[in-house]
Amino acid sequence: MRYTFAVILMVVGVVVGGLGILQKTLWAPEDTITATAQIDADKPAVVVDPGMLNLYETPTTLTVKGSGDLTIAQAPIENVEAWAGQSAYDRVTGLAEGGKLTTKATDGEGKVPNPAGADLWQSEVTGTDSVELEWNDEANRTGFLIAGDGEAGAVKSVTLTWPNHAETPWALPLMIIGGVLFVVGVVLLFLGANNSKKEANRRKARQERRRKLAEYGTAFAVVPVLALSACGPEELPKPEPSEAPSSAAAGVTDDQAKRILDSVAADVKAADKKTDKKALAERAAGPALKQREDLYKVKDDVEDQKMAPEVASEEIVANYTSATDAWPRVTSLITSAGGNSQLLVLTQEDPRSNYKLWSQTQLTAGTKLPELPDSRQGAKMLEPGSKDFVTTPEKAVADYAKALGSGADSKEAKKFESDDFSKSIWKNQKDQKASAEEGKAEVKYKYTPGKELVAQGTAGDAAIVTGVIDAESTISPESKEGRTGTLSLSSPQKELVGSATTKEPVTTKTTQVLTFLVPKDGKVKLIGGLETLAGAEAG
Repeated sequence: MRYTFAVILMVVGVVVGGLGILQKTLWAPEDTITATAQIDADKPAVVVDPGMLNLYETPTTLTVKGSGDLTIAQAPIENVEAWAGQSAYDRVTGLAEGGKLTTKATDGEGKVPNPAGADLWQSEVTGTDSVELEWNDEANRTGFLIAGDGEAGAVKSVTLTWPNHAETPWALPLMIIGGVLFVVGVVLLFLGANNSKKEANRRKARQERRRKLAEYGTAFAVVPVLALSACGPEELPKPEPSEAPSSAAAGVTDDQAKRILDSVAADVKAADKKTDKKALAERAAGPALKQREDLYKVKDDVEDQKMAPEVASEEIVANYTSATDAWPRVTSLITSAGGNSQLLVLTQEDPRSNYKLWSQTQLTAGTKLPELPDSRQGAKMLEPGSKDFVTTPEKAVADYAKALGSGADSKEAKKFESDDFSKSIWKNQKDQKASAEEGKAEVKYKYTPGKELVAQGTAGDAAIVTGVIDAESTISPESKEGRTGTLSLSSPQKELVGSATTKEPVTTKTTQVLTFLVPKDGKVKLIGGLETLAGAEAG
C-alpha cells in the first residue's frame, strides 16, 4: 500500500508541478494585447473614440498602416468630429472577440484635406506607409483623427497594442505543491522498498491499490479541469472617456498656442519680406490683413516706408483663449520678444482652417492687466453691445473715436483714463493746425469707428476690447477770390500723390487698431494700439 501511495503521490506531483510550469511557459499569456481593424477602401479618414487607448493599462501603441503620407492627430473628440464634418470615415468604437476592433461606418464625401499641420490639433505624428503614436495619458475627451493625403483608401488598417500584465498566481504554488508531493512520494517509495510484506498483505495491497487508483484517477482528471476552469474568457472592456463638458471648453492649449504662434509669426514675416499679399492672406485676416496690405501698397511707391512690427513670438505671457464649441473661434495671446509686448488676436474661420492674425497691438509701457481666465478654462466671448460694463464694447471704441476728434476737454475724453496715444494725437493736431495756418491752409480731422471688434471677458468683472478706428486728416490750400493756393508736400504724401505740390486738398488715411480695458465701473483705459499708414490721395 505504501508503495502504491508513493507512486500516486509522485505522479500527482509531476502533473501538478507540470501544470504550474505550463502556466509559465506554453500557457503563459502574451506580452501584449493586440486588436486590429481593417479600414474600408472608400473611407478617406478614421476617427478613434476617446477611451479606446485606455481600455487596458498604458502605454498604448496606435499603429496605422497604409500607403503614402499618414497622419495621426489628436484633439478633443468634439473638434475631431467637427473637422471630419460631412466626410466619410470609419469610427473605431470598441473591442470584439478574436483580437479585432469594432468600427462604425459613416457615409459622406469621399475626400478630406490632408490633416497634417492643421492648427486644430493639440499634437500629431506623421509617417510614410506606417505611423505610430505612443499614448500614456488619461482618456479624458481625447479623440484621434487618422488620414493620409485626403484620398480614400490611404489608411489600410488600425492596430492598438497594450502591454499585458496578466498574472499566473497559481503557477508558483502548483510547482511548489507538485514538488512537495513528488518528494514525499520518493521518500515513501524508499521506505516501502525496505519493508517486507507477506504474500497475503501483498494481495491485499494490490486490491487496495486498484480501488485507490480508481478514486485518485477521478480526482486526478479533475486537476487540469479545475486549473483551466479559472482561465475562462473575461468580459471585453469598454471605452470610458470623461463626460462631455456642461459648458464650452477652452479652444487652444498652451502647447498648441505656441505652435500656432510660431507658424503665424514665420508666415507673416515671410509675406512682409516680399510684400506678398497672397501669402499674407494665408495667415492674416480682418484689421491685421488690411493694415499690412495697405503698407504693402504704400511701399510700392515709398521705398523706405516702415513696415508693421514683426509678430512677437519669443514667449507667450498669457494664452487668453476663448471658451467656445462653435466657429469662428478667437484666441488672444499676450506675447513678448526683445522687451516688446503685444496683444495678438487670432481667429479660426472653421475647423479645417488655420488660425490667422486678426489684430496686433503694442501694449503700452507699464500696462497692468487684470487677472485672466486660466487657459484650460477659457475666456467668455462678449457681444459688441454687452451691457455688463461701464459702457458697451462697441461704444467704448466709438467714444474714443469721438474723443480723438473733439479734444481732451470733450465729454467723451473724460470717459477714458489719460494715455500717451491720445495725447500725441491731440499734440499733432495742434501743431499741424498751427503750421497750416501759417501756410494759409486748413486742416480737418475725421475719426470713424470700424465695425470689426473682438471683446473677451477677464477672470473678474472687466472686458478686453480690440476695435478699429479709421482716421483721416485733410489739408486744403487757401481758396480766396477764385484763387487757390499751392500745397507743398513731403514724404510719403508726395510719393503717394505723385507730385511735390498740388492745388487740391490732400487726405492722409491711417488705420488705428486699439485695445481697451473696459471695467464694470470707472473709466475705460487704452492698453495697446498700432497705427499704420493706409494711404494718401489728392482731390
